[in-house]
Amino acid sequence: MGMISRDNNQINCIYASDSDFGKQLEGYLKASGKKILMSNINETMPTATQWQDLAADLNTEIETFLDFSNIKDVSNSSNFDANDYVTILINNPKAFKGAIILNGDKTEHISTVTDVLDYFEIDSADIKRP
Repeated sequence: MGMISRDNNQINCIYASDSDFGKQLEGYLKASGKKILMSNINETMPTATQWQDLAADLNTEIETFLDFSNIKDVSNSSNFDANDYVTILINNPKAFKGAIILNGDKTEHISTVTDVLDYFEIDSADIKRP
């Protein structure tokens, strides 16, 4: 993956396919009617720079992308820097929490189906919110 492309007509999704959420995600994204580009980190890992750019876009730290319960000998109280957290992600893709979706200038870190629906401003009855 080079620079992460941004297009209003396409949704880019960075996810891990081995999670239950990751297995359901594509179906929910297809409901948007937009072209979908799924980037499975188990196959193509974003670069350290891309992880840092995503964290900056989301105004957060890389460690918020991690589920520490899925990483042996590491906890959320460990003292690492951003590069260390990228290394942890690269070596433990199953620890990636949720997914990151990009559409045009909009970037969100989502971890539940409700987050996906909120991202598209759709309620549970699939009615667009005003």
